[in-house]
Amino acid sequence: MGTLDHVKLLETKVISALDFVKRVSEENSHLKELVQSQKKQIEELKQVIQEYKNEYAQIEEGILSALHQLNQFEDAMEDRLPQVLSHTEPAVLGEGGHEAPLSHDDTSSTDQVTHQS
Repeated sequence: MGTLDHVKLLETKVISALDFVKRVSEENSHLKELVQSQKKQIEELKQVIQEYKNEYAQIEEGILSALHQLNQFEDAMEDRLPQVLSHTEPAVLGEGGHEAPLSHDDTSSTDQVTHQS
């Protein structure tokens, strides 16, 4: 092999190496863009997750508040239940708008009025 052949072989290998470096550089740039895009998506997803966490916390707080109010209501009803049950005789409004206990005669006349309506 002569010197000219060595120079041509060297030139071919240098061109091939330069093409390889160019392709690798382009791929590297593409991968960097891809990484940046994925980092942006990750940040957006982190924000979405944080929003869901905040909403979940608000929902949980609302549920706990509603349960607390329901417990208070139940407690109030339990406290009033004996009072309500102690009024075994039904009452109607008497003269002057005051409650008056019904007698048996009042009940039948009230029933007659109700049935006639």
